[in-house]
Amino acid sequence: MPFAGLLTTRSSVVLPRAVLWCWGGLVGAGLLGWGGTARAQAEEAREIDTAVTPIAPPRVELPVGERLSFHGRWFGIPVGKGWIEVKERVVLNGRPAYHIQAEGESTELLSTFYPIHDVLHSYLDVDSLQPLQFEKYQREGHYRAEEIVTFDYGRLTASYRSLLNGTTKEVPITPDVQDIVSAFYWLRRQPVIPGQPLALNIYSDEKIYRTEILPLKTLMLELLWRGTFPCLLVEPKASFKGVLVRRGRMQVYVSLDARRVPLFVKVATPWGPMTGVLDRESLDDRPH
Repeated sequence: MPFAGLLTTRSSVVLPRAVLWCWGGLVGAGLLGWGGTARAQAEEAREIDTAVTPIAPPRVELPVGERLSFHGRWFGIPVGKGWIEVKERVVLNGRPAYHIQAEGESTELLSTFYPIHDVLHSYLDVDSLQPLQFEKYQREGHYRAEEIVTFDYGRLTASYRSLLNGTTKEVPITPDVQDIVSAFYWLRRQPVIPGQPLALNIYSDEKIYRTEILPLKTLMLELLWRGTFPCLLVEPKASFKGVLVRRGRMQVYVSLDARRVPLFVKVATPWGPMTGVLDRESLDDRPH
């Protein structure tokens, strides 16, 4: 999944461990050296520290058919890919909704050590972009999870149900709650001003986490083979239990146009630098 998974409790622990095994095997086999990985990361993206204004107003409607694809690297090594797509408009329990699907998987090489394949579905109210239903199908090594969560804003509860063992649970929620997929689109719709943080509550793993997004500054970002883009640099700060968030630092470079597309992500972790970059075809504004 496109970096939403980095904020979840499980993914933030297992992914760095898995890529650590993969990287150690490559070094041991003499296939990779420190210098090469450092150069690969340095050449992937470069800041041109020049203030850029203005910031375009965000797009209001979600474009059905928009598909954003990403590739992830650790120390410059390809470790995974993911995409997120506005699949269609549907009616869910009488309410017009966007159906969003996100999917992420490890590369063939990493899958030899630790296979990962996660699929998420989120159904968002067309007007408010609040999540109505969230589904997760997770495969990470030997770990399996399949669940459906429905959000009831009248009772302010999220009803969790495991499709594997039938376990159910009700979790109190706030009126402004988002899931880890809907939060991505909610944030893209918000007006932003550098220095003024945005706050939201995110449901994940049967809990609510208070999250703050701090817009730092505008700048120009040069992406290898993609061009140079005016960007807004933002930094999420979350209370998730995951080691990646507690002990690491994530920064996201978001385009300044109405699409508000995340172009590049870098995460400093105890296991080394991780990056994610938007694929070239996703820069096209037309739905795919």
